[in-house]
Amino acid sequence: MGDPTELEIECEKQLESDEENLATECKEPETENGENPTSEGEGQPETENGENLTTEGEGQPETGNGENPTSEGEGQPETGNGENPTTEGEGQPGAENGEDPATEGEGQPEAENGEDPITEGEEQPESGNEEGLVPLCVEQSEFEIEENSTTEGEEQLESNSEEELTTEDGEQLGFNSEEELVIEGEEQLGSNSEEELANNEEKPAPKCNRATIAARGKGIPISSVGKIEDIDFSALDDSEKNLEEEGYTRMTENRGLEIPKRNDDGRTYYMYFGDFFNDRTYLSLNTKDSYKGNKDDWGRPLLSTPDQTLSSLVSSKSFVHAENFQVALALKNCIDKTCPNNVVATYFYRKGRPSIQTSPYNQGNGMMIAHGDRPDDSARFQSTSGIPLLKLYKNETTHELIGYAAVINGSYLDGYVRIKMRPMNANGRITVSMKYLKLSDEHPYTNFAYSAHMDIAGRHDKSKMYSLGDNEGFYFYETKLADGKDFFLYFYRKGYENHPTTFKGNNDPARYPFSYQFYNKLNAEGTDASVKGLMKEFTIHPGWALRWDPEELEPDTVREANLEMALTDNNLETLDINLDNDDEYKDDGYHISGTWNGKGSKRIRLYYTVDGSEPMLISEDENENLDTEVPWEYTIPNNVMENGLDHEITVYIMDEFDQKSNIETIKVRPALDIKELVFNQDGNETIEVAPGDTLSYKILVDSGYNLKDTGTYGQFTITQKYDTHLEPPTDLKVLDGSGTATYNSSAIEVKLKPDLPRSTKVTITFNAKVKDDATEGEYVVGQGTATGKYSTDDVVNGTSNEVKVKITGVLTFVSAPQVIDFGKKLEISPKNKKYYPIQLDTPLAVQDNRSLSRKPSWMMTAKLEQPLTGEKTGATLDSLHYRYGEKVSILTEKASAEIYKKETKNREVVDISNTWNPDGDGLYLEVTAGTAKADAYKGTIRWVLQDVPLNE
Repeated sequence: MGDPTELEIECEKQLESDEENLATECKEPETENGENPTSEGEGQPETENGENLTTEGEGQPETGNGENPTSEGEGQPETGNGENPTTEGEGQPGAENGEDPATEGEGQPEAENGEDPITEGEEQPESGNEEGLVPLCVEQSEFEIEENSTTEGEEQLESNSEEELTTEDGEQLGFNSEEELVIEGEEQLGSNSEEELANNEEKPAPKCNRATIAARGKGIPISSVGKIEDIDFSALDDSEKNLEEEGYTRMTENRGLEIPKRNDDGRTYYMYFGDFFNDRTYLSLNTKDSYKGNKDDWGRPLLSTPDQTLSSLVSSKSFVHAENFQVALALKNCIDKTCPNNVVATYFYRKGRPSIQTSPYNQGNGMMIAHGDRPDDSARFQSTSGIPLLKLYKNETTHELIGYAAVINGSYLDGYVRIKMRPMNANGRITVSMKYLKLSDEHPYTNFAYSAHMDIAGRHDKSKMYSLGDNEGFYFYETKLADGKDFFLYFYRKGYENHPTTFKGNNDPARYPFSYQFYNKLNAEGTDASVKGLMKEFTIHPGWALRWDPEELEPDTVREANLEMALTDNNLETLDINLDNDDEYKDDGYHISGTWNGKGSKRIRLYYTVDGSEPMLISEDENENLDTEVPWEYTIPNNVMENGLDHEITVYIMDEFDQKSNIETIKVRPALDIKELVFNQDGNETIEVAPGDTLSYKILVDSGYNLKDTGTYGQFTITQKYDTHLEPPTDLKVLDGSGTATYNSSAIEVKLKPDLPRSTKVTITFNAKVKDDATEGEYVVGQGTATGKYSTDDVVNGTSNEVKVKITGVLTFVSAPQVIDFGKKLEISPKNKKYYPIQLDTPLAVQDNRSLSRKPSWMMTAKLEQPLTGEKTGATLDSLHYRYGEKVSILTEKASAEIYKKETKNREVVDISNTWNPDGDGLYLEVTAGTAKADAYKGTIRWVLQDVPLNE
């Protein structure tokens, strides 16, 4: 064949210089079985008359009718009816129901109705426009690039940047080199002459810090990326140096990282990238190169050579598909008749190997990145070419797995992805962080999806999908895998950042997520999953897709999406029990209570154990109200659980399928009792005290353990904050020598002997005098606390009751009258006459707040400070009397008269003047005939309140 045509050059210009890559990149689109037969119009560049031509040396000489037979191994020639026969053992590409494979064009990406249209030659960079080779740097250089002459339809390949492209063998592809890139046919594609290079020598090249510089159009040509080893992923937050410093190890082979779990159930759970064949043996997981025979990715080298380029990896198609990240398990103990095979359980069709499926009906697995022009646009691009895993790191301390991958769009690099998987708990739940760096700007809006054509352990369409309710997520439940245990797989939609927003289920899952079967638009609506339980509408052939919300994403920017999932052998969402922690011993035993929730189960059995005993049935109940908290209570008999000893109680429930709930456990310790008592000077418990009186304290400590217990008090300390109303304590001691007691200005501290059996009851005593200047109405407060550890390492934390003694030792003169009025116009009588007070401005009153326990008493006396004296005449009257009982006293200046005496029975105010009356006790004026003169008389009485015993 002669010189290459325009379209041949257009294809060849995007490739590296080696012939192998030329043949790979320019070959026709594959059939669904992965081989490369060609049919008219299916990928051959056409000449102007529409015929398909191949480049010289490509291995396909033309036949007489102009058609291109395939070379050996490159693909089977078509059959007479135009169908593509498969190679031996590959299986017919076709629908799952066994129908014929898709006709010409059926496997193409989808069109405006939700499929991705691909025009002829779309995977080749177009000549003569801005979507040809894009320099690695987007900055403008400081010099102009002289244009070399090209043939028609040809695009110049060199730039004046100092960047170089190399082939897999390390040969440079002629940027700023004296060598020339020559395609077959000996035609040059425009290298710079020596003169041109000399003209540009002094002009600096743009600076490129990393290969993740934003391009335009579809992205960066794959052929310009170079070695995978040199790709810098730091725009995705992690540099390799930081990963190494944080304990990560670079993996050269693809393997799963084990998920830690709470107990050994005979299974190994993995976080994993790529295909994982379900029919493996357990031993094969540790066999070198086992991926070859199993045709999956376990143990597959990530790179064929350390210097492998992205272009050669993509063209080889022998890469791990990072989009198929998943949780998987391997069964250590296999009892099924299918053993020793069938020990791997995954969920991607078919049998864990989604990437090797050739039928166009098997496209709905893993992560998908899509672009469109509007939020409600159909997907103009989907990452259907796969997302090759380039680098893989693991941290076996934090159990984290990080993969870096490339998003491919034909011959362009659309972006990079970092996928990080890490466990959240020991129940098999993990979180996946997906960070995507966009390197294209052909379409402004970007969205993510994650989907699965379900095939759990090869059971395929028999799988059943259940909703968690309230659009929280969904799960799958398979009974008895090859090890006899069950399989539960959960996907969660809420409760964490950057979670998926929409779920879509269907019975025809074998298509890409952004297609008419799932989401025909980037923001298409999904399936309502607010009702909990079996999703009956998806029981024929279950599949599903989760999507996030589309966002406008500029080139060279990063977006993060997260997904949480779980894999376990028990139902995380059903059968829940709660055991209260405030239960107690009663006369007939130890009382326990709580609630259980049987979720969707029909019948529930409630069990308990004590100290590792055999399970004992508490009750068996019908679960009448599904997914409802049901209260329960039970008293464990004394003969099962003796008071005064340590015990451990567990409770759980089981349903009719013997599915077990969580196990609730409480440790029951005898109740530590600290009691404090306070006594007055008479030895009686008291709540009142007078200044100067002495209080006696007693602190009683009872650990609650009986004589069968073998533990000791260990590090046991009792502390009491010392009240500031008290003088320093006297006679401070621990009875029976059980410990030592000390005092400082702020506290009393008692340390018990470490080897003292904790069944011993401890008593601490001390005396303390109330300060003389203690304020009335305030309190003396005492309370002991216990801290430390028993010899069994159980923590001690106890507090006594609080004792409060009120300072109440004050006898109070409440009030005394300032004016006692006997009247304005008293009649002067020729006879002796008595006059009684007609008005007092305030009463004569007393209140005794002293401690009643001391039986306090008091007395009131009176005498004249000034006798009654006339204001005009100055004459005096000795006429003021006071009657108290049978005794009548004349008030004088010389002697005090007893007017009232009382033993205090309560703290009520005593109004003495209220007892005055003409026929009883009280003050009165008795004037002797002939002694009074017409005048106004005034005098002053002194009232004296005294604290005296009644017998004095």
